[in-house]
Amino acid sequence: MMSLAPMSTSEAYEAGAIDIAYSGWRPQEPLATYAPLAGDIDTDVVVIGAGLAGASLTLHLAERGVRAVTLEARQPGNGASGRNAGHVQTFLDDLEPLRAWGDRATRFVDFFIEHRNIVFDLCAKYGIDGDAAKCGMVEAALRPQRALERKAAQWKAYGYDVDVVGTPELRALLGTEHYRYGLHWREGGRVNPFLFTNGMVSAAVRMGARVYGDSPVLACTREGQRWRVRTAAGSVLTQRVVICTNGHAGNPFFPDLARTQYPLVACAMATRPLPAHVLDAINPSRAAVTQFPTGLYPMVIDGRNRLITATIPHPGRAHEAQAYFSYFLQHLHRAHPQTRDANIEMEAYWTGITANSSSVYHADFPKLYRVEDGVLALMNLGTWGNVMGPLLGMSLAHALASNRTDACVLPVEKPERVRVPRLFEFKTRHLMIPAARIIDRLNLA
Repeated sequence: MMSLAPMSTSEAYEAGAIDIAYSGWRPQEPLATYAPLAGDIDTDVVVIGAGLAGASLTLHLAERGVRAVTLEARQPGNGASGRNAGHVQTFLDDLEPLRAWGDRATRFVDFFIEHRNIVFDLCAKYGIDGDAAKCGMVEAALRPQRALERKAAQWKAYGYDVDVVGTPELRALLGTEHYRYGLHWREGGRVNPFLFTNGMVSAAVRMGARVYGDSPVLACTREGQRWRVRTAAGSVLTQRVVICTNGHAGNPFFPDLARTQYPLVACAMATRPLPAHVLDAINPSRAAVTQFPTGLYPMVIDGRNRLITATIPHPGRAHEAQAYFSYFLQHLHRAHPQTRDANIEMEAYWTGITANSSSVYHADFPKLYRVEDGVLALMNLGTWGNVMGPLLGMSLAHALASNRTDACVLPVEKPERVRVPRLFEFKTRHLMIPAARIIDRLNLA
């Protein structure tokens, strides 16, 4: 049976809060769960949220011998970290928004480049079964694009293994002559973000971190020079608090953080496992794929031989799973006509919310906020969470361990409300994506 929640839960789909059980990233065998906090304890750092950023922060604090307690409202990977498209993108699409940073983001870019393989490195170091594959990425276009040429030149200068490719190379990589131009990144690849997040948490616990699930934080209050973080059945007294809650929506503590970002609902789909000859027709190289410039249906092939893709749903219609799968199949059949007779069925459909720091696409870099003395928030990871979350969690852990917050590669900022929080959603769901579907259908890109 297809893993799809009842249609009566349309509001949950629209909120990106459909039960994580419907995510196609969930393994066939259940993972370990973490008991709720009960009683009063103390620690050096409380991490609120066990997603990609929170899990990495906890892991790297434990590496440095810092006592850490992580409180997760449900279970690790329940939010956006268990719902994204599975790409490991080791480059950035646009560096221009970073130029306004004090050092023109030199430290950030250098750190990003140095640790761009953090997903694969952590899986290898801690034996994490995250279904991670360093299979590279392909950005495929219908015709030459100067923007891709400039991007390739920029990242080649940083030492990346990337080439501009044409029809013959794309035919070999993707099994189709539909695309005439693109970039072949031998960097990056794919990961199961849910398994990877849970793997980081497990590794942190083995090194002494304490992790509590089903423990939503109800209050965070100062007690002298320390902070008391309360849940329904217990509390933690700590020197520092780091909030890693993506959009922070619905949280009663520091509620203004929820107004610092631009939320956007996305939907994702997984097919049933496909035979090798079908996958060879679609993507013989098994690289992660995006379409340029629309990025309408990013695709990976996971270790269970499933195609996994994502898109942005129509306004108010995020629950219409079959509609988006039909769009995807039409796209797939145009690009790969040989798949028209293949039996490709949907196995799972789910939604999630991205928290973006900007209303401008690809200007949505993560934020590190100083909420109060001793309280930081690492959030608004946007669309690059699979690499950004672990990488920034590591940087912040090293900064906290040395008691130098300014050593983190992100600038520390004061939280500021955005004026029109639904602007990004309106531009994307009402304008950009409908236009992208027309462009894709008519091969106009």
